[in-house]
Amino acid sequence: MAIFTSKDVFEFAVKIEEKGEDFYTRMEQKFDDSDLQKLFAGLAQAERNHKRTFLGMAEQLGEFQESPLQKEDFLAYMEAYTQNLIYNDSLTDARIAAIEDVDSALVYAINKELESVFYYQEIKNLVPASEHNMIDGIIGEERGHVVQLAEMKKKFDR
Repeated sequence: MAIFTSKDVFEFAVKIEEKGEDFYTRMEQKFDDSDLQKLFAGLAQAERNHKRTFLGMAEQLGEFQESPLQKEDFLAYMEAYTQNLIYNDSLTDARIAAIEDVDSALVYAINKELESVFYYQEIKNLVPASEHNMIDGIIGEERGHVVQLAEMKKKFDR
């Protein structure tokens, strides 16, 4: 079994949260609706909080041995996942810039939150069981973001 540092595992989670914060901040500035701005501002803050949580977990956990994958395979998988499924840096800016209406912004955000939930479920399988509650908490918050976004979408679908 390969040894992974928590830095390896959580580096990708931190990237997800940074990209999410950037997206929500940009959407807050893009739309004039005060409820929508408040939602996006709150989600940006939540992403900042999650980033701090993951950075703290990385420092606390040190090294652990969980994955049967070779380190290079694992890192390649996680990099491919985060870059291609969550936030592809080469496409993200163009996709975000192309968002012109609230519905598109909310659908995009919902999809990214769902992809993040899947990623954090993957992380949960790689960290010691003692840390599962913290990961579950973040998964719960991300699911809550999906609900908030879906509720806002209903408001604009009327």
